[in-house]
Amino acid sequence: MRVPFSLTENTVPRLLVGFGVLLVLVLVAEWVFFARDLTAMLIGTALTLPLNGAIVFGGYWLARREYSLERCLRIAAWVVAGVVCFTLMNLALMVIVPPEGLWYAAGWLRWAITTSGAIALLIGIVEARAIEREVAAEQAVLEAEYVDAQRAWLDYLNALLRHEVLNNANVIGGYASVLLKDEDVSDSTRDQLRVIDRQSREMADVVRDVRILLESLEEPTPFEATNLSAVLTEEVEALRELPEDVRVDASIPESVFVRADDLLARLFSNLFANAVEHNDSPVPRVHVTVDAGPETVRVRIGDDGPGIPEGKIEGLFERDIAGNGDHGIGLYLVRRLVDRYDGTIEVTETGPEGTVFTVELPRVRAETERPSTEPPSESGSLEVTQ
Repeated sequence: MRVPFSLTENTVPRLLVGFGVLLVLVLVAEWVFFARDLTAMLIGTALTLPLNGAIVFGGYWLARREYSLERCLRIAAWVVAGVVCFTLMNLALMVIVPPEGLWYAAGWLRWAITTSGAIALLIGIVEARAIEREVAAEQAVLEAEYVDAQRAWLDYLNALLRHEVLNNANVIGGYASVLLKDEDVSDSTRDQLRVIDRQSREMADVVRDVRILLESLEEPTPFEATNLSAVLTEEVEALRELPEDVRVDASIPESVFVRADDLLARLFSNLFANAVEHNDSPVPRVHVTVDAGPETVRVRIGDDGPGIPEGKIEGLFERDIAGNGDHGIGLYLVRRLVDRYDGTIEVTETGPEGTVFTVELPRVRAETERPSTEPPSESGSLEVTQ
């Protein structure tokens, strides 16, 4: 059997609205054609007109809910079953107690249909809402179980990276460093050991970045006022540990605070490492400046490298699944951490003379921070030459 029209989620609400309007029209027709007892008609109208309005309102209310077609049809089934059963009961009662006339019988039936329709609609809606709440609760339980399972796997992966991969990389790098100090090692072997040492350090850095990425996926602990100046100063000093010669110019005000956690240091260490690793100058030069405004802190990190090709700027901070990016996982981790702290990062300058990354983070006040009326003192230009 072919249905003359297609059923959608809006079909039932429209039919309910039409049903309620039809009952109102029937009431108007009673007043026009069958009104005999004014008092009885007023009482009947007062009893049924609010129920008619409830049916119309129920249809509009149902149309605004995102209930499935199956759920809407179940509500309609409640209304149809309620109207049919209650109307049959009243017809049977009319046979036992015949009404006084046609106008009384019409009002009686209209009252039975209106009352049963409104009550059945209410029951159907209450049931639908109860089912939706139950489904939502079950979905929440399933999502919580899935999140717990994912967190367990992430914890396992984090432990595996720390105990197996990172430890092994450190062991390899340690042995390579020891052999490099041996004066009896030939030049060719020494070159190979340098490669092993460099690759082991790079492997360790990647493992640390992956572990921090895993930590950033977890719900962040409440952030605290973190001394950005101290973090930046420590990371600038860490450049001294790099095997290459690096020149650093830093202008960092004292005691500038942002709301962050202990992952903040990794954000800037990756940016500093990126400025050095992708720099083909004989002595890479890194510029660090901090501009502390009333609401935000802007950190500019520049280098004198070859710049970033225009075609790679757009996806520079995106995750490179294929592993073809020149900047690896470092800048993707930087963007995730910046997002974690409700900040922004962008490439504000790039070209043959170098690239500038600008990080902007929300500023917070701490007891040790100088009042905004006092100009912050600067550490001056810190130069590190290796």
